[in-house]
Amino acid sequence: MMLLGGKQSNIKQVAVVTRNQKFNRLLSSLLAEWKFFAVEDLNAATVVFAERGIDLPELDGQVVWLTPMPLQEGHFLITPISLTRLYHLLEGHFFPTPRRHVRINIECRAELKVDGQWQKCKLVSLSDRGGRIVCEKEIPRGTNIDIEIRLAGRLLQIPAEILYCIPAGDGPGRSQPQIGTLFKPGNGKLIDMLKGYVEKVTVEAACAREDIPMNDACLSWIDVPQDPWNI
Repeated sequence: MMLLGGKQSNIKQVAVVTRNQKFNRLLSSLLAEWKFFAVEDLNAATVVFAERGIDLPELDGQVVWLTPMPLQEGHFLITPISLTRLYHLLEGHFFPTPRRHVRINIECRAELKVDGQWQKCKLVSLSDRGGRIVCEKEIPRGTNIDIEIRLAGRLLQIPAEILYCIPAGDGPGRSQPQIGTLFKPGNGKLIDMLKGYVEKVTVEAACAREDIPMNDACLSWIDVPQDPWNI
């Protein structure tokens, strides 16, 4: 799979080399969703993800071996691959200030409570540690709120803090304010469940783009939570 994207793609080019062609497509699609561009020319890639045991030529880029067992030297990811570890590796390699949390775009009705009053809103971006919400009115930074959302049949009520507020009209399609939130749950289990949900949705979307069933054997290369609420 090759995506061409001008100057930006030149600094974020990666390659995937395994004997499983469906998995190559799947991983390339996942990487493209994060704006890392999969190329066929290994010498053009800054990072090469390769199945352990495949002979590679001498390359200038970093080789990350995909292996079922840890290696004593070199860079590697253990299969089945953790999407979060994959994301951390890429962010750490390409950016001086790496992001730590996989995000998904989402369209989800929600409600938030401010000063004891509930108001309708819409969740438009989600990670395990926070989200971006389109709301009815501006809410000051630092305000503590509660967010109620329903994800995959589970109703969640999450304490959160406002990190920023973007006024209405400050960008295309922003007829209402948007707020960025930091989730502040009472325990870490909710964070683990949200991480599992985000990872599963990310893989499902890639499978849909590549027309790969979720029960295909190539999914054995990736650690996909079957039920994120049962972690």
